[in-house]
Amino acid sequence: MPGPLTGIRILDLSQVVAGPLATMMLAEQGAEVFKVESPAGETIRLGNPEQLAGLFANNNRGKRCLSVDLTQDGAAAVLLDMAATCDVFVENFRPGVAARLGVGYDEVRAASPDIIYCSINGFGNDGPYSARPALDPVIQALTGMVAGQASMSLPFPDLIRTLVADKATAYTAAQAITAALFARDRGAGGQRLDLAMLDAAMAYFWPDGMSDHTHPDDPGAAPLRACDLYQLVDTSDGKIVYFIATQGQLEGIWRALGKHEYLEDPDYNDIRIFGADPAKAIAASMMINEMIGSFATADIVERMAVNEIPCAPVLERHEVVANEQVIHNETIVEWDHPTMGRMRQPRPAVHFSATPATIRTHLGTTGEHTDEILAEFGHGADAIARLRQQGIVA
Repeated sequence: MPGPLTGIRILDLSQVVAGPLATMMLAEQGAEVFKVESPAGETIRLGNPEQLAGLFANNNRGKRCLSVDLTQDGAAAVLLDMAATCDVFVENFRPGVAARLGVGYDEVRAASPDIIYCSINGFGNDGPYSARPALDPVIQALTGMVAGQASMSLPFPDLIRTLVADKATAYTAAQAITAALFARDRGAGGQRLDLAMLDAAMAYFWPDGMSDHTHPDDPGAAPLRACDLYQLVDTSDGKIVYFIATQGQLEGIWRALGKHEYLEDPDYNDIRIFGADPAKAIAASMMINEMIGSFATADIVERMAVNEIPCAPVLERHEVVANEQVIHNETIVEWDHPTMGRMRQPRPAVHFSATPATIRTHLGTTGEHTDEILAEFGHGADAIARLRQQGIVA
């Protein structure tokens, strides 16, 4: 059965993660995605057009690859001709670059008035940072994510050592594109979507990470953030994460630890101390964590589960794929690539009951589908040969 976006065609000029991950998700929901790269190949192919390394594979599955050198005269015309019959155009150049290359919003809209044009950049189209290069850790630093890693138990800032800002931007872009397609279907026509990584990451971090800055006129309203309740502690043979946010969970921790006497002690069995008295909260947490250190990981995780306390062992990456719930959910799919061998990747996360998304087991090398794509868009063999001779396609 076809996916929910079957029939949608996307021209994807984006690179790295923020754009490519968004279009990959749309591809797995049924859209046809044409990935446009320079002859040298996308940045994360690491200088090798044949490269299908993990980072590239995890953001570009299910797309067909077209190689176009946009620095050549006539190259923009090839893409504008394609855009005329596409529904979505995605780029993540720095501000002004797409227009300079001849594929800015005005040019694409002239070719296809109803197209959804999604432009992604680091800081926005103008402003003091707009011309600066943007990388994920830089965005983390500016949005408070780095400082936000500090807590009572780990009182120092740190990076989140994955591409959290890029991925937040990708999910935001995918949602915005589908919303714009829905609006177009209801008569709104085509439109431009401008998305800055800074804005997407801020929106992603704010709900909990900036909860203590949500009421600017009442700075004392939330002295304790949710992250201050996160606990990462040692057991006798590993580490666990647990979280106490309710009175019932606090009572459950005393039962899990076998400390039933604390259930009758108002100094330790009142969840309000975590919000009203940070010093007392720290003392109670340190005592709990010391007690946890005497338990084996499997034992304390089971005890906490029985007492309905959110808790899990800290798994090494190689242990994640063997986790019993991950296996039960069939979260990870393995498939064979003709040149790269066995591949292991997560399936699309959402189960659609009527229009299922499916993992598309194909990864293209740079320009792999150039001739067949151009032929589908009306270019004959002689015309394709001329484009290649002129250096426009490869």
